[in-house]
Amino acid sequence: MTSSLVKTEKHDGFARVILDRPAKRNALNIEMLTGLVDALRDCQADPAVRAIVISGSERGFAAGADIGSLAAASPIELYTSGFSEKWDEVAAITKPLIAAISSYALGGGLELALICDIVVADKTALFGLPETAIGTIPGAGGTQRLVRAVGKSMAMEMVLAGRKLDAEEARTYGLISSIAADGETVDDLACAIAERIAQAAPIAVTMAKAAVLESFETPLSAGIRYERSLSALIAASDDRAEGMRAFAAKERPQFKGR
Repeated sequence: MTSSLVKTEKHDGFARVILDRPAKRNALNIEMLTGLVDALRDCQADPAVRAIVISGSERGFAAGADIGSLAAASPIELYTSGFSEKWDEVAAITKPLIAAISSYALGGGLELALICDIVVADKTALFGLPETAIGTIPGAGGTQRLVRAVGKSMAMEMVLAGRKLDAEEARTYGLISSIAADGETVDDLACAIAERIAQAAPIAVTMAKAAVLESFETPLSAGIRYERSLSALIAASDDRAEGMRAFAAKERPQFKGR
């Protein structure tokens, strides 16, 4: 699947969705975000896709929102445009999302990465929310999700003082999980993770993702009850029976997603 600003490559068990606006360092406008959501929904509907990698290019994962288009909009136009809501549509995807970060992940680009379930980077990656320097604030969940990723103090420094984190700092603070090794591209790293996810039971992966995300929304006791209910519910799936059978037989399970 291909659009003018977003491309999709489907591989065995996973897909790679590529932001493709290199002349603007993948600055996010409504056309690109709509193309991204369409691509993700296509992957969501495809049972052969069990994980999704979102990547940009060496010139940037996404260097923020398109400031030119935002500056020209009135408050009512901003409120009714649906621009910020596109991030909600990305967050609604139930399959695992893996962000592969090279170079800039700033502003809306970082907000997009924060939605993803796993974030990996190469050594060139730079993370930040620089909105206050141009008289605005993050508007697509950055102030909320960043606190959960790096803690209040670092989030405040990044939002209020414009601090940017390099890849090593981002890993130290828990913003990313891994850095590509020398001789390895970040896309190679992200795709390898996607391949491992694709080998797991699809229903179990979906439920596990939902349970982990629930921890951000509810008190611990409610989250544990939610996890317990999913753990019981999955006992009805054919994949669980296949997993138990294959484990006992010391064979590789053949999951069907049901």
